[in-house]
Amino acid sequence: MISGYIEEARTWREWLLRAIAGHPQDTQIMYGVAGERMLTELELPWLTGYKNSVPVRIGNAAHEQFQLDVYGEVIDTLHAARKYNLEANDDAWRLQKALMDFLESGWKQPDEGIWEVRGPAAPFHAFQGDGVGGGRSIGKRHSAPLW
Repeated sequence: MISGYIEEARTWREWLLRAIAGHPQDTQIMYGVAGERMLTELELPWLTGYKNSVPVRIGNAAHEQFQLDVYGEVIDTLHAARKYNLEANDDAWRLQKALMDFLESGWKQPDEGIWEVRGPAAPFHAFQGDGVGGGRSIGKRHSAPLW
């Protein structure tokens, strides 16, 4: 937006609001280009990767992971949109509030973190604070607390 791509930013925000629609606890770390939620991962055993690494995979099983950092990233992104003068959007505001409401208790849940571990969830709590801080800042700036 700083570079003048306002229409692209607006279109992307509309895509995000459609893709992420639903309950906050169902927010995924990624969606397909058309907003798909199911990004099936497949192993291709007949191929070798860089320096003969295996397995080679297409798709991404991480779409099924619970990663708390995503909540902060979404909140911060929508905050940046408003900060850089993309017009206010009631749906974006409702989403930010819903994500903050979820984070109020959900931040304690174990997750797979940004490292996308292929094992049990753990208490990775490094980045969801970004969303909490951003939420407070947004509420102060717009005289409308998220909580």
